[in-house]
Amino acid sequence: MKWVLRFFGLLDLVGFIYSFDFALLQISALIGDQPQTGSEFFTKIAFILLWLSMLVSAAFLFVPKKAGIIIYYFQILPRLLFLILSFGFISYLSYFLKWNNPEKILMPIIIFFEMLRAYYSYRIQKEIF
Repeated sequence: MKWVLRFFGLLDLVGFIYSFDFALLQISALIGDQPQTGSEFFTKIAFILLWLSMLVSAAFLFVPKKAGIIIYYFQILPRLLFLILSFGFISYLSYFLKWNNPEKILMPIIIFFEMLRAYYSYRIQKEIF
């Protein structure tokens, strides 16, 4: 089970690296002099907090510690809102598949795997911790 947690930590690290460019864009928009509405400011701050917490949860899941799973529980809803999913790398298959609209097939699969990860995280937490 600890290897599964380490795999989940690797997935968090991949998600962190995958969203690196977008996070830098959000940080530069916050630092810049552009006027922002309250919701834009809140959205940027929430994304940056999610992005940084992914690195923290990856570190705790590599060890493996219960704190990594708890941080992941807090990340589930923002991950779905910002579409920073653990298995988001599956979407790269759309570059190789010659179907019309492959994301209609791939997105439900990715979200299914994300929910499966939440389920297994819960089971592992009950068994180990």
